[in-house]
Amino acid sequence: MNATTKTTLDLAKTLAKSGFHIPAIEIHTPDGRTWNIATVPAGRGRHLDGHWGPRPGALGGFRLFEIDRDTDAPNEHDAIDGDTWAADELVDYLRAVGQPKDTTSWDRKNDNHPTT
Repeated sequence: MNATTKTTLDLAKTLAKSGFHIPAIEIHTPDGRTWNIATVPAGRGRHLDGHWGPRPGALGGFRLFEIDRDTDAPNEHDAIDGDTWAADELVDYLRAVGQPKDTTSWDRKNDNHPTT
């Protein structure tokens, strides 16, 4: 853990002990992307029409949003199973997709990315 992460976690603990609610965190993956992870409490979930709200029996978990570099808009990455991500699945997913890509063979002029 680097010093910035440790300091941020210490502040989050202090804020929580002072009564503040921390509903989400922002992270940066090694490939430079920014993500927002929002906590979903038990009893809330996605309804058939797509909105989120009270849903008896929902287990809770996390929602994952990639922040678009150009527009600052959040783009949700849906959980593999169910409405929300479990912590271990979320960490595995971010480890898999958040690694730097080999860009040495990109045709930057035409923005043509290699497929292999």
